[in-house]
Amino acid sequence: MIFALLPVKAPQQAKQRLNGLLTGPQREGLARALYEEMLEKLCAARGLDRIAVVTSDEPTARQASRSGALVFEELEQMGHSQSADAAARRALELGARTVILLPIDVPLATPAEIEELVAEARRHSLLIVPSEDGTGTNALARTPPDLIPSCFGPGSFLAHLEQARARGVAARVMRLPGLMFDVDTPADLAEFVRRAPDSRIAQLVQPQWASSSQG
Repeated sequence: MIFALLPVKAPQQAKQRLNGLLTGPQREGLARALYEEMLEKLCAARGLDRIAVVTSDEPTARQASRSGALVFEELEQMGHSQSADAAARRALELGARTVILLPIDVPLATPAEIEELVAEARRHSLLIVPSEDGTGTNALARTPPDLIPSCFGPGSFLAHLEQARARGVAARVMRLPGLMFDVDTPADLAEFVRRAPDSRIAQLVQPQWASSSQG
């Protein structure tokens, strides 16, 4: 079975690097919108056997349940790598052969890209989708789920490649444009609005952005 794992930080604590551009409630609203949209895309993608949302946030968990996803409840907020690996172990216990770890903040990702990732995960033990700047990791597929440990954060792309080399695992790098673009900084947000001005998230952000700038 192939599980998609979606770790979700408490939205009230998300997108801190947008502080100063968006208010706390606006950042929370953006984080929830990014999560809901990514969950919709996962549900629309073919080939996944299960989707599991990893969170300590009750509204996030309720949304996951309504969408038919599993909820891996966390009792406390953990780092992304810790959440990912704990979820991978739980998925393995539930019969997962492969896990695909994905973030919420890739609003240009498409169901077709997720399907391409799933198809390649059937043929390769380790897939890595780097961030657009080539330093981070935006998606990671592992067969078995505990093949290598997660090293998300700055420099994670090279860290994951090094983990693979240390274990004699061949890593396939997939450069999927939508999955490679993440929204972390004001510059990222501005670039996203430029690329997808008519998207639901862009329409949500632009009035808030204008209000924050005027304030």
